[in-house]
Amino acid sequence: MFTWSDCLDDGYVATLIYQYSAALCFLLGTPALVWCLWISLRESISGGLTPTQIFPINLFIVEVVFCVQGLCRVIYYSFIHNNIVLNQLLYALFLIAWICRPVFQSCICVERYMAVVQPVAFIKYRLRRYRMGTSTLIWGLTIIDACFRIQSLDNQSKTNYELVSVYCLGLVVISLCCFFILRVLKQPGPGEVEGGRGGEKKQGTTDPQKMRAFRIVLTNLVIILVSSISVVVGYTSLSFTSMDFYRNTFPMLLACNMLSVVASPVLHLYREGRLHCRKGPETH
Repeated sequence: MFTWSDCLDDGYVATLIYQYSAALCFLLGTPALVWCLWISLRESISGGLTPTQIFPINLFIVEVVFCVQGLCRVIYYSFIHNNIVLNQLLYALFLIAWICRPVFQSCICVERYMAVVQPVAFIKYRLRRYRMGTSTLIWGLTIIDACFRIQSLDNQSKTNYELVSVYCLGLVVISLCCFFILRVLKQPGPGEVEGGRGGEKKQGTTDPQKMRAFRIVLTNLVIILVSSISVVVGYTSLSFTSMDFYRNTFPMLLACNMLSVVASPVLHLYREGRLHCRKGPETH
């Protein structure tokens, strides 16, 4: 049976890399996420909470929990081991963070898909109450599920199946939504460059906003695919891989998912021009 305590005691290199990834995720990801959350909440207070801010704010909160619980779990398995109450609390936070994250990512992608591909339906369902109700339902179901799971910590296989199912469903939803969004953004609009006869180009210029949105969607899709596929492969391989291979590979796969939490808020701050290395579009 795979246990983090055994891996830490035996000094597996992959587990040490996972520890460093958790520390890096906490040290870099948490300040960046808190900064993103503060910016979103400040804009909401000054200008009113817009419907499109609800899912990103929930995702920022989930990822803060993700960073904190990752480091706390490493500290627990490294130094404590035997506190049942603390173990159950960390396990519940683990389930909430790891399940809510792909679900809110999927909600954001569906929202972006509706805005780009189905604008009429997006306008019809753009009210805040729909997003607030969906967010409340996600949090409620996840917390209830975590409370049931902590009563059976020894039943790890069911948790593995649940995580794989959630991430696979999220992969399908996110990939399809991003595919249709990218296809729409790639199509030329009125006055933009498009193919003419004999491969010639008609006069016009490509909309820079569309190109910027295309790059943002593509970058986020790559980050989500890498992080989600690593989780699916890791938890799926438990049933048919050797224990040594699993102990040397599984922590590396989880580290990929944890490091993606650092990349997302940093890229968000970079695009918004909040980092000193780049001026955002609003500062030009």
